[in-house]
Amino acid sequence: MEPAEIFELIVKADERLKYASASKGDVRVGQARAFLEQARDEARAIGNDALVAQAEQRLRDLEGFGGDD
Repeated sequence: MEPAEIFELIVKADERLKYASASKGDVRVGQARAFLEQARDEARAIGNDALVAQAEQRLRDLEGFGGDD
């Protein structure tokens, strides 16, 4: 996967959270987490430390959204 495609996964995760309604919050957090985990794993596979760090930071930020951790 190319870096631009990995970044798109991160953007998709951000959009899931940005447009989440109160009733769909948990679902959106789960979707965002899945995109971010995929982005992190793909970034690791190509050795892009900057994208790995970005995805990991956003995963840490998800903890504040009250996801299913």
